[in-house]
Amino acid sequence: MKKLIWLTALLGVSCAHRIDPASMRLTGRQDIDITVDKELDTPILVKGTLADLSRIKKQKRPQPLLLFFKENSDIFKLQEPGTELRLLRRDEDELGFTHYRYERVHNGVPIFGDELIVHVNDKSEIYLINGRYHPSLTIKATPAITAEKAGILALEQGRIHKMQSADKSNLVYYPIGDNVRLAYHVILSGGKNRWDYYIDAENGRVLFDQDRRRF
Repeated sequence: MKKLIWLTALLGVSCAHRIDPASMRLTGRQDIDITVDKELDTPILVKGTLADLSRIKKQKRPQPLLLFFKENSDIFKLQEPGTELRLLRRDEDELGFTHYRYERVHNGVPIFGDELIVHVNDKSEIYLINGRYHPSLTIKATPAITAEKAGILALEQGRIHKMQSADKSNLVYYPIGDNVRLAYHVILSGGKNRWDYYIDAENGRVLFDQDRRRF
């Protein structure tokens, strides 16, 4: 009962419209389809009538969506989705469907390429969740080089592409198979061209680079 009252207060819904956390649980249900990524052991596709959000106003739904993942941590392999997922944007299409795009973060640092998208239909039902992301991680990493140093190292390599300056350098986790490395995402520029470099934050090695014109 205490959990139900706490959830009601958190979601900002009236006592007459309480949401039972148990109604969000997927474990044991036979009417849903789950496809799991074999390398990461996390679902890349979950479909069915997953949860009813009709009692929650649209502007207040991002928080209950995190609670949905918390209630289904055994399926989504996220122990603390409140700190492991960050809402990037919410889009509504011409059909009235709403799509919530989350990035995966670890210790407040985004994991490059990891995302989870929740799709809600015009009946306020979660009908599809898709994406590719790492499960909860236990690694603790501290950068051994500075953002400035990473920029210098990236620019040394970027000269071959006629890059002239390092414009931005932010910490990310760069995925390597089912593991991740703490890295700096450095954006270089030269004339009208820009280049991405991912520099290992421990040893300064280039993990990956790409021409931003491909986007």
